[in-house]
Amino acid sequence: MSKKVNETTAKSSSRKAYFAEPEENAGFIMWQVSMLWQRKLKNGLDKFGITHAQFLLLASLHHLGQVKTIVSQQDLAKHVRIDKMMTSKILRTLQKKGLLTRKKNKMDTRSRTLMLSEQGIELLEHATKVVDRIDQDFLIGLGLNSLSFQDDLRSLLKMN
Repeated sequence: MSKKVNETTAKSSSRKAYFAEPEENAGFIMWQVSMLWQRKLKNGLDKFGITHAQFLLLASLHHLGQVKTIVSQQDLAKHVRIDKMMTSKILRTLQKKGLLTRKKNKMDTRSRTLMLSEQGIELLEHATKVVDRIDQDFLIGLGLNSLSFQDDLRSLLKMN
């Protein structure tokens, strides 16, 4: 039995590792950076009683409401790039919190029309300041390169 263990150990030690160090893998680094950034956002948004996903839907609803007369759940899901079921679940939570209204669309009864409530607008104004500060503080180490970084992220989104 010990001979078999030694053969297995020899085989596994002779295999080439895919990455000499995990930090050499861009995906690993992106995951670490993303998790760190999300923890900072969570800490900042906790005082408002919302998650980052809820914040993104509120902010995107506000943005889309500036450029469209009617904003549907489908419009919002597409804009934020999360699936429709997740969008619906988060929106129900936000509706229960009184931050938005969801009404049946008179032209398409399968669709829901969304609007921020006054409470939602007020919360969004305060939360946006916190999120902007967190983003600025997080990216400050990049200096002027933060604009290039944002361009690179947009390029990745477009390519994928």
